[in-house]
Amino acid sequence: MTDTNALAILLLAALLGRFITLPALTTRATQLLSWRWMPLLIGAVTALFMAWLWGGLDQVAVIHDEAAMLLQAKIYAGGHWTAPGRPLPEFFEQYHVFVTPVLVPKYPPGHALLLVPGIWLGLPGLMPVLLLGLCGALVFATARRLANPWVGLIAWLLWTTAPGIMDFDPSYLSETTTSAFWMLGWYALIRWLDDDRQHWLTLLAVSIGIGFLTRPVTMLVFALPVAVVVLVRIKKRVAWKELVTPFGVGFVFIALWFLWCERTTGNPLHAPYALYSRYYFPDDVMGFGLTGLQPLRHLNPDMERFNEYVKFLHRNYTLAALPQNLWQRIVAIAGNMWATRAMLLPLTALALVTTSGALWFGVGSAALLVLAYLCVGHAVRWSVYYVEIQPVLAFATALAWWRVASLLASRKFEWPMRRLPAVAAGTVFATIASLILLMPYVTRMVPYIAANKADGESYHRDFRDLLALIPGRSMVFIRYAPNHSPHMSLVTNEPDLQQQRVWTVYDLGAENVRLMKLDPHRTPYLFDDEHRVLVPLDSTGAPIHGHVIREPGSGD
Repeated sequence: MTDTNALAILLLAALLGRFITLPALTTRATQLLSWRWMPLLIGAVTALFMAWLWGGLDQVAVIHDEAAMLLQAKIYAGGHWTAPGRPLPEFFEQYHVFVTPVLVPKYPPGHALLLVPGIWLGLPGLMPVLLLGLCGALVFATARRLANPWVGLIAWLLWTTAPGIMDFDPSYLSETTTSAFWMLGWYALIRWLDDDRQHWLTLLAVSIGIGFLTRPVTMLVFALPVAVVVLVRIKKRVAWKELVTPFGVGFVFIALWFLWCERTTGNPLHAPYALYSRYYFPDDVMGFGLTGLQPLRHLNPDMERFNEYVKFLHRNYTLAALPQNLWQRIVAIAGNMWATRAMLLPLTALALVTTSGALWFGVGSAALLVLAYLCVGHAVRWSVYYVEIQPVLAFATALAWWRVASLLASRKFEWPMRRLPAVAAGTVFATIASLILLMPYVTRMVPYIAANKADGESYHRDFRDLLALIPGRSMVFIRYAPNHSPHMSLVTNEPDLQQQRVWTVYDLGAENVRLMKLDPHRTPYLFDDEHRVLVPLDSTGAPIHGHVIREPGSGD
């Protein structure tokens, strides 16, 4: 279906509302969407969809960040802030993780702490999926409260099937947490503005606190405009005492931040994130251009290639190139919502012709997030930093959809558009008809992204399946293929080295014997990445070619 055809279908479906109303049907449908527990049902559908899209609740970690966050969650699941450092750490180097003197990932603790229940249950993907379910429920509930249930339904559908959401969110990335708590914070703010009840303000503070422990920059951007709204209202009502509990909540989360810093780096004022950059990839910091610094730690060839990639990104990320980079990021963010649904992009402009303070607040917060991350050099396609603002784009598009349906179905045009068109039988029928007819267009990327995610996970999943064929306890020295991407690391750690059934470590050639002597009871193997086989090694580190283990289904 082309964009032109999709627009024609939307307009024709909206025109049907002039002649077909079916008031009994449309009234019952509206009542169903207005049901108190509908957000819970929407959340459950979202979680199930995301679990299917991801491929299950026990998926492999594909990128470095995911693997580091899983390790962090496993450490926390054992009741510790850190794990013992690795002996001979050069073999165990893992991206975004300190392997000596203690084993600890560099990331703030919020996301990993929320992953812990899934680790306990043996389903590491459970909590990300539930967080996405919460986010989906809140996208619907917030849009329903600000507009009407049909706008809520359209906004939820557009957000759930947005290419950027489907591509980035079903993962172990921390944006699943900030997306959920960004929406929870907004919902709490709206409810507090409605009735001034204290528990909504407390919930808002908790949302900001958890988000701050997860992605500080992202949640600071969220908190600034929210603080302005809250303080203005508090001042108007002269209700300063109502801030005591939220500030108390905030101090608790700040104390947790300092505790995390102290337990990981030994200094409550030093976060591991910046320290890791200084030791491994000194140009992977906020700012423009190169720092001119060298890593404090020796990098193996794989990490050296990654460091060259980091330097390439930051060498070209300068103040002079800022306008171009800003434009490219805006295009990427728009593509995450409208890339394959281009008809909806110009339609969304209708939503901006409105006096809705809530929409402009969301647009302003979205713009602030984009501007804030201008101090971070990243690949344009790596637009995961902005998934938290996708609900704003979905809501604006849903508002425009509803306005078009109402305009053509009711034959009424109000100017200026001070109010959202009311829920009328003709408009509801037009909305239902257009949603049904345009469902293939709106969801066209679902099968492609599902297949792409499965294909992207196959490299790590096949390696995991190959390791499962190894009998007993072992160590696997990984020798990457010449064309191996440093973004696809197979070396990962577990909190308890002795309990880890298979050590996955770097192949350091003749030096491998040193690690083999460290635990002679483990069977050593070499993983030949180029041929995707496991070759057992003798006591000198030489291959024993007669006992090769191949990936399942790879043949002889």
